[in-house]
Amino acid sequence: MRNNQVALLVTMICAAIPASAQSLCELVPAAVVQSTLGISVALTAAPNTQGGNGCDYKGASTGPITLTADTISDAGIYKTIFDQRLHSLGPTQQLVSGVGDAAYYDFKQRQQIPKYPGVNFTRQSIVFRAKGKIVNFILMIPGDGVPKASMLALATYTISKPINSLKDPT
Repeated sequence: MRNNQVALLVTMICAAIPASAQSLCELVPAAVVQSTLGISVALTAAPNTQGGNGCDYKGASTGPITLTADTISDAGIYKTIFDQRLHSLGPTQQLVSGVGDAAYYDFKQRQQIPKYPGVNFTRQSIVFRAKGKIVNFILMIPGDGVPKASMLALATYTISKPINSLKDPT
């Protein structure tokens, strides 16, 4: 009888410990992305299917709204690439302070997608290092984009989550 009680107690304790998140979709829900970025159309979220731990957020509008999010360990070649990027930013990129350990922001307007002739898109991204991860959010949205402060707020929200628990892609 005592063995059964101990087994039940262990089972109850293990059930109370949440499993680690498998993707950014679990840590950063679509409703949070929508409200943080100030997007008026509903977004859906689906884990990306390319073996990663990222998330693809999508919304319907004149042209589609997409936000792709990914993380990778801040080690090895990925750390080297990120560090090099911080020291050789392109003309549309700028360092951002106050977001994780290091971050840069990119903003490109008047981007064309052949499938949507006549629709101008804005491509915005925030890439940052925090909690042993490199995280990137890439937004493609029709029109003039969202405020830079909104992209930084999304990054700050993400840093508040246990992103270090996400497994790296294989």
